[in-house]
Amino acid sequence: MNILVTGAAGQLGSYLLDELSCDHSVRGIDLKSPKVEAHSDVISLIDIRDSESVMRECEWADVVVHAAAQVSVEKSIEDPLLDAEINIIGTLNLLRSSFIAGVDLFVYISSAAVYGDPKYLPVDEAHPTNPKSPYGISKLAGEEYVRSFGECHDLDYFIIRPFNFYSPRADPRSPYSGVITKFVQRIKAGEPIVIEGDGEQTRDFIHALDVARMIKLAIDSPVRNLVLNCGSGRGTSINELAEVLASICGDVEVVRAKSREGDIRHSVADISLARDFLGFEPRISLYEGLKAFFENGD
Repeated sequence: MNILVTGAAGQLGSYLLDELSCDHSVRGIDLKSPKVEAHSDVISLIDIRDSESVMRECEWADVVVHAAAQVSVEKSIEDPLLDAEINIIGTLNLLRSSFIAGVDLFVYISSAAVYGDPKYLPVDEAHPTNPKSPYGISKLAGEEYVRSFGECHDLDYFIIRPFNFYSPRADPRSPYSGVITKFVQRIKAGEPIVIEGDGEQTRDFIHALDVARMIKLAIDSPVRNLVLNCGSGRGTSINELAEVLASICGDVEVVRAKSREGDIRHSVADISLARDFLGFEPRISLYEGLKAFFENGD
């Protein structure tokens, strides 16, 4: 199959190119150049809001994996209009082009942010959606448009809701990088890590490579039109994360700070559906992923 990956220069997109290219022909689009040199030949610099360019790429594709997004909660609060332009209008542009071009399958990378504050744990796909930020709202709107195109235009789809994925391919220069990237960069720089609040808040950390593997399983499976969580199925507190890092690289200095208003206290995925329908099991433990992060950078 010919598979188009949007956001292909990002950490998840780059692993998708690696995984999917084993069995399929792949192309990627992004606004920025790839960090992985081998991807330079397959990534075109295209804005997902550029209708003409997007249509041209979709005409080549059998499958579109839409991973491009404005991903920062903080940025979405600062500039909700930009967030909506990228995450809603950009997604609509891809959906319309996919339908017109006759794409067989549209894989939408959503976010656990659509759930908001969990009412129960672990969070399954039937959990109510009540996003707290413009980012979560825009990702949920994208989901609804994907479903709409599925119902109105018979466009097969998957909606994937990753939890907190990490990898050495995350951009360490971004002020909106995840907690693991921030911690690793500070430790490498000989600086203390900053834990907000009591550190007992939990997150479901999963390596971006495992997320990419699950998406490949979905594409290669006979099932379609599902919403699936993607996580490890295990909650890790920020204090536990600091302990794992200390076990890998020695003493880690910790500085405590005020908790951020509006932060979700606990988040853990129920991945039973991904197990049942795709046979998905995460392969990379948090310890293994972090150890490789320090030892070889990938």
